[in-house]
Amino acid sequence: MRQKITKALADPVWLAYRLWAHLHRRSLWRRYASLARAAGLRRLYLIFSLDCDTQEDIAVVSEVHARLLDLGVKPVYAVPGELLRKGAKVYRQIMASGGEFINHGYAEHMYFDARRGAYESCFFYDRLPREQVRQDILAGDACLREVLGVAPQGFRAPHFGTFQKPEQLGFLHGVLKELGYGFSTSTMPYYAFRRGPVFSRFGIREIPVSGSHSSPLNILDSWTFFAASGHGYSPGDYFREGEAAAAGYRRLGVGLLNYYVDPSHVHQQEAFYQTVECWLRVAHPVNYRQFLKEVSSEK
Repeated sequence: MRQKITKALADPVWLAYRLWAHLHRRSLWRRYASLARAAGLRRLYLIFSLDCDTQEDIAVVSEVHARLLDLGVKPVYAVPGELLRKGAKVYRQIMASGGEFINHGYAEHMYFDARRGAYESCFFYDRLPREQVRQDILAGDACLREVLGVAPQGFRAPHFGTFQKPEQLGFLHGVLKELGYGFSTSTMPYYAFRRGPVFSRFGIREIPVSGSHSSPLNILDSWTFFAASGHGYSPGDYFREGEAAAAGYRRLGVGLLNYYVDPSHVHQQEAFYQTVECWLRVAHPVNYRQFLKEVSSEK
């Protein structure tokens, strides 16, 4: 709560959107649809990505990948370089079967706390010197080229929710532009309502992640609904939020469902796969490159 109060005082525009989402959600969604059409969207798209931030993901990601392919999803993977090396054989197989990979930095940004028996976050870009952030992005790019033999075109910042200030995003996009990248997907749902589902305000195209139905400015993440304890949410809540989001997007008829999960959170969760099926009933599945190509051709 203290963090939200601090953010509200520092960013009154963000606060205004929070109030808008709470008081007049329908008109906020109408704004979103208008921004989507202005960006060149003429239908509903689904982009589904997987953040593979721990070694536990390596053990289960192939299973999740296979089920998503069977459903018709075009999976995208964001793997820190250090973990990409550790799981090179697995991720090469995923790439060979159609997975798209984006740069997710190089350093591992989760560690296992043996005392607590749980993973903890570390390596936050907002707490690091800018040059260290830049070097982590460059190292992640080099690792993808070396391990998978691909030239990445997109990026997602580690713990991206903490790296949302305009000056931070401007710096990030500047580094990505140097690398010749075409897009970033490192922003919270707030930016989709303020700037649109794809926009170029900070240097290159930015594609915000999507939110939940009941709280559209908050991400619908697998940690909260499947892995975290004490949050009061369940896999059933994830399905209900996802199903309601699908119905809301269907009413709009235009937009982007840009969701992500961590494989280790969802690989044995039928509520997750049922939610993806809901999204596929209303939206056309693409990866990031396909989405940007289609949007560009529709404008």
